[in-house]
Amino acid sequence: MMQVFIDGVDRTSIVDLRTLRVSDAIGERSTAGFLVNDLDNTLGPVLQPGEVVEIVHDGSKVFAGTIDRAVQLKVAQGAMQRQYQVDCVDWHQIADRRIVAETYENTPAGSIVADLVSKYLAGEGISCGPDSVQEGPIVVEAVFNYVPATTALDKLAELAGFSWWIDPEKILHFVERATYAAPWVLDSPLKFRELQIERSREGYRNRQYIRAGKDITDPQVEQFKGDGASRTWTVGFPIARVPTVKVNGVVKTVGIKGIDEGKDFYWNKGDPVLTQDSSGSVLTASDTLEVTYQGFFDVVVLVDDYAAIEERKGVEGGTGYYEAVEDEPYLSSREAAIRSGNAKLRKYAKLMKRISFRTYQGGLRPGQILTVNLPDRGLVAEDFLVEAVDLSEESPGVWLYSVRAISGEAVGGWTKFFKNMASRGQAFVIRENIREYQVLIRLVQSQEGWQWAEQMPVTVFACPIPSSSLYPSPTLYPC
Repeated sequence: MMQVFIDGVDRTSIVDLRTLRVSDAIGERSTAGFLVNDLDNTLGPVLQPGEVVEIVHDGSKVFAGTIDRAVQLKVAQGAMQRQYQVDCVDWHQIADRRIVAETYENTPAGSIVADLVSKYLAGEGISCGPDSVQEGPIVVEAVFNYVPATTALDKLAELAGFSWWIDPEKILHFVERATYAAPWVLDSPLKFRELQIERSREGYRNRQYIRAGKDITDPQVEQFKGDGASRTWTVGFPIARVPTVKVNGVVKTVGIKGIDEGKDFYWNKGDPVLTQDSSGSVLTASDTLEVTYQGFFDVVVLVDDYAAIEERKGVEGGTGYYEAVEDEPYLSSREAAIRSGNAKLRKYAKLMKRISFRTYQGGLRPGQILTVNLPDRGLVAEDFLVEAVDLSEESPGVWLYSVRAISGEAVGGWTKFFKNMASRGQAFVIRENIREYQVLIRLVQSQEGWQWAEQMPVTVFACPIPSSSLYPSPTLYPC
């Protein structure tokens, strides 16, 4: 039985179940869509963006989220009935609309995720279950410079080899991709129909270029001769750290240009120009200026999967190269760029085998590992990663699941592949939307209550009232 709840009310009777579609894909937002027949024209205020929608199939919640769009369709003139096309998105849209500004050092990826949930998503009803967030690798440095929470979580998951999602109960999961096995094995023609097997080079690459941000050079030493006029000298790289300046072997004081005063020379981070203080003696041809510094340089790295290159070379001839370029300007070191390149090759340097089929048997979810054992189709105990599951009504009361899954044959099985990724013990650096030489400044507002108490002693004096024995005088007078 299929049920559709809108704003907590069972509206199944006015939903055209023939139009109901639920789509769920790994790494994407789940969506749902259906037509609503508003028989008495009273549901307009209910079908508003943000209203909660839950879809339950045979007692199991297959979708939960909110209305993203409701479109009133054309109806006959004068008719009371209204019809609406309702499109919904799942709880991931909450993470899309929350902006993260945080920094972390030497922290497990799972701890970062838990902190992000606590600070940014808990107020929206999102929480972590007892075992829903695994620790993952150590992140040496993570800087999220006002990016959506989804971007932060995507980056953590990519580098850790994990998956993350928010389930219909608003529980956030951040786990190894091999954590969840499918509830059943695809091993009989009775369990499926219309099985297709596809091999393709979609997205394939075996050489990955990463155009990263800036890295820092080894110490550079440059010397200049005075000319009796110059007070500025340009070194070979934009300066990254405080330089050491000597004139004729004597160490000089150095300050920040535009901030410090009374120094011999001034520099700025990211600026290749060193400036002498205007009060100093101009260097002549007999003077030698020596600058020892470290500078910024552009990082471009190339990462190869040599086994994959040789495999393609043997099949196709030529070089065997399949090259791709990614721009990641916020990576601030060669090591970080290399790790990013390797992560992409682990994902894309293999020819994928995909299967698609339809089934009446529920329980499959994107991210699960499905074992397929169909020897007559050339599939012997292979692991497939479920990529997408769509649900629709085939005939009244009969619901059909359309499933797409990708083989892990090329990497020795998905379970082994993902566990190896998660156990590499690498430490990662993440800088999202901020460069190495920039500083993240975050305004933190707080409220504090103060209690004040004050006492004022009051002395009451009785006013003298004239009488036969009391009358005004120069020192006594009535009020």
